[in-house]
Amino acid sequence: MTTTDPTVELIQLYREALVATEQLYQSAATEIRDSYTWLADGDAMSAADHMHELHQGLIMKVYATLAPDGPQSIEQRQLGRVLLGHLWNKPVMGSELREALQWLVNAAVPFRWNDLVRPFVEVPSLRNLYGQWMSLVMRMANLVARADGSYSTTETAQLESLQTLLNELGERPPSGNYVSSHTAEPDQPTTESIQTTDSPAAKKSLSNSDALRWLREEAERLRNLAVKGVDEDSTADSTADSTADPRASTPAAPVTTTTRPPQATESSPPSSPVKNTAPTPEDTRTTEERLADCMKQLNQLIGLDGIKQQIQTLTNFLTMEKRRAAEGLPTTRLSLHMSFVGNPGTGKTTVARIIADIYGALGILSKGHLIETDRSGLVAEYAGQTGPKTHAKIDEALDGVLFIDEAYTLIDSSGQDQYGREAIQTLLKRMEDQRDRLVVILAGYPLEMEMMIRSNPGLSSRVGTTLEFVDYTPGELARIFGLMANKAEYQLPTDARRRVLYGFDYLYARRDRHFGNGRTSRNSFERSVRRLANRLASLPDINRQLLTTLEPGDIEIAGIDDAHLSALVAQTGHVRINCDECKKELTIPDEQLATEITCSSCQQAITPSWGEPVVVQD
Repeated sequence: MTTTDPTVELIQLYREALVATEQLYQSAATEIRDSYTWLADGDAMSAADHMHELHQGLIMKVYATLAPDGPQSIEQRQLGRVLLGHLWNKPVMGSELREALQWLVNAAVPFRWNDLVRPFVEVPSLRNLYGQWMSLVMRMANLVARADGSYSTTETAQLESLQTLLNELGERPPSGNYVSSHTAEPDQPTTESIQTTDSPAAKKSLSNSDALRWLREEAERLRNLAVKGVDEDSTADSTADSTADPRASTPAAPVTTTTRPPQATESSPPSSPVKNTAPTPEDTRTTEERLADCMKQLNQLIGLDGIKQQIQTLTNFLTMEKRRAAEGLPTTRLSLHMSFVGNPGTGKTTVARIIADIYGALGILSKGHLIETDRSGLVAEYAGQTGPKTHAKIDEALDGVLFIDEAYTLIDSSGQDQYGREAIQTLLKRMEDQRDRLVVILAGYPLEMEMMIRSNPGLSSRVGTTLEFVDYTPGELARIFGLMANKAEYQLPTDARRRVLYGFDYLYARRDRHFGNGRTSRNSFERSVRRLANRLASLPDINRQLLTTLEPGDIEIAGIDDAHLSALVAQTGHVRINCDECKKELTIPDEQLATEITCSSCQQAITPSWGEPVVVQD
């Protein structure tokens, strides 16, 4: 929407940010849906419901952080009205608006930033969304802070403090403990902290199973806080009938899946919503539709061409075998256990999740979910505990895929690790005894994985397929960066793209086995968004273009200082692209990225987004 009225534009930008935040949490719920299904344990609420509650808690917290004493201007009041309408699906006006806004600010006090962000920091499959999460938080915060057209000294300090806090939350290692972080009474303000330890396990995210248990408990805690409310005096004065629902005299709890429209008078705050307990709809897609969706997800991944071809071949073979079995023809039984070898950040977990979906779609595995773990999830600290711990983790994965990251750590070169050997032997027996209900994928560095499988005949005979994940090229790393920017609705002008591309080209040329690959792209995007937020915090006036454009000076590439990065892009160069129309390979000046050009082969107009840096001889 384009308008010359600053207030109307402000409201539109804020409404769009709220919707984008809700969509991000919905996307996060989709990411964890398949791993979450088995966890329900009779709880009818879905992952989408829980993530929806955390989303609502987040947008309340952002507003309350920048307006801790309630709205200080007409514009902030208008944004509060938009926020309440988003939460309750109903316009809130007049004295009801004043009362509801005061409730909103008070109710958000006990919500803790580390709890609201935690899924995007510690749930393994959501970590790559943290940059988008942070950019949306800072976008909403900036809009609330400058609602009246300028920043006060207090608002500037609040923004800087929030930016610093989010930077710390995003860079600290995962805590390894989802439950014990609630050290304060739930209705008391809490000092922001994430507990960490020096143990190796604390430096890694927990498995989805542990993380999602926390997610369910945290959403419940957040809901209870909102239902309880924090203004005891206002609830005591309520005129609600004593025989009615005791929650009806407290303000509505917005952190819920389905809200009942507020029924309020001047003396009674909005009524409490009803929790949605409807079961998650069954998947009604046909086998062909599910397979098509899986292959679409696979083909949308950047790079990994060899992996895609192998998985397509495997899928075709399994589909053929299923049809032969239906016709009563003999079938060939293959070992479906796999080894994924490659450096970190090359998409191994994402591909494992897609393979689990494929097995589920074909009926090879009845659930087709993915359980992620590593040595810490299988090996115990004391004698006699490793076997039961490994069995428990395998039980979680039954009828699905067990993905073991850094699997080579289960076998040490000395051969003295009796706990690791016990885990391997337990795993091997279950792989054989329950081969119809369990698929195991072992993942890690290529050399270590080869040594591990060779050293154990049981593994070498059971792991039938090895997929090699090669490092992403500079152009692919830049495309990953661009994909994250697009999802967060950021524009990248040509010079910003050149800065991204040549930064990754420099890192790629000097990479070693610890090269971060996709994680390098994600970390660079997050750093760039933080730098943009810092720049916006110092500006007196902000518009849509400023909020949605990553300028060259905002681009920060993890591992390269600014002066060096600027030197890399000082000279113009060339990039290799493929025409979107005729697919022919072209070499163009890098200054033509993100600009419309004419293909020299098919004469069609194209706009190249990224390319691979090349050296052109004079």
